Amino acid sequence: MRIYRDIIKSAWHILWHYAWLWPFGLFAAFLGNGGEYGSVVSAVDKVSQQGDLLAGIRQAILNHRLIDFVQGIKQAIDSAPAQIITTLFLMLVVVLGVIWIIIVSQAALIKASSNINENTPVTFNNAAIEGNQHFWPILLLNILSRFVIWLLLAVTILPFLISYLARGGGAEFDSYIIISFLIFVPLAVIISFIIKYAVIAVVLEKQSWWPALVKAINLFFRNWLVSLEMAAILFVINYILSIVVYSLIANSLLSAPLVFALRGINLATVLKFLPQILLLMAVGAWFGTFQYAAWTILYRRLVSGQIMPKLIRLSDDIPNYLENWFRRNPASLPKPKKSSTK
Repeated sequence: MRIYRDIIKSAWHILWHYAWLWPFGLFAAFLGNGGEYGSVVSAVDKVSQQGDLLAGIRQAILNHRLIDFVQGIKQAIDSAPAQIITTLFLMLVVVLGVIWIIIVSQAALIKASSNINENTPVTFNNAAIEGNQHFWPILLLNILSRFVIWLLLAVTILPFLISYLARGGGAEFDSYIIISFLIFVPLAVIISFIIKYAVIAVVLEKQSWWPALVKAINLFFRNWLVSLEMAAILFVINYILSIVVYSLIANSLLSAPLVFALRGINLATVLKFLPQILLLMAVGAWFGTFQYAAWTILYRRLVSGQIMPKLIRLSDDIPNYLENWFRRNPASLPKPKKSSTK
């Protein structure tokens, strides 16, 4: 069975034959295009930076910088309350608008990919309307995933955090780093898979967030190896694509800070790097569309029947391969020892 090959082929077909999905892919990419293994890299990076972060927090507490920061905010609000409130309100509107577009795009990609794979008619407007109908449960699932990860992490390492803030580095801090790595990374990956399946269940099966979450948990633990294999394939594709894109625009990206420092941020400097910016946006849109289509098709396969992981299928094929090879090469078979007769 060519399970992953067929899924990748179908997702590739959806990507290049339905270009109207690309805007959805661009906004959905803000949720992360690195996939589950990308979240591993991100989690490891966060853990490795905890030392600098905690050192800064501890120094700020000792020097009373946090108190000065809070007092500065209070003075700014007292001096110009109307301007501060207006600015905060406008920022809140913009943030909520961006979040709405991202969530709708995520749901629209899932709905459109499923319909296309099932040869059911779908349009841009229909996908967007369907995505808007599932905004709240999908938003809740995304918030829940991040809340659970950081809550469990905080509860686990809280004693080491308090010890470090009180006394600085030491053996406690080393233990904190190790425990952070062992807990945060696997938990982030597992929750990422579960939330992905739950969001797809909300869109395709029109379930509320709780039944979708329960179903996603059961689906993941029944097919955890398939999920890991699929994530690995998508991560490799994303990694290769990133290398290709970086090789094309590396020189421009390296020179960008110097150009902006010398010329400032104006229309001329922005236009200078506009092709590179457009390329990055296009790649993000392409891979966002591609990976959502792939995960949607995989979800359909998983709920319709049990999928055998590739590693297990390979382990089953090895004895058959060896048997066929020995049949084609009989000379390689071990010759039986001749019994000696007296």
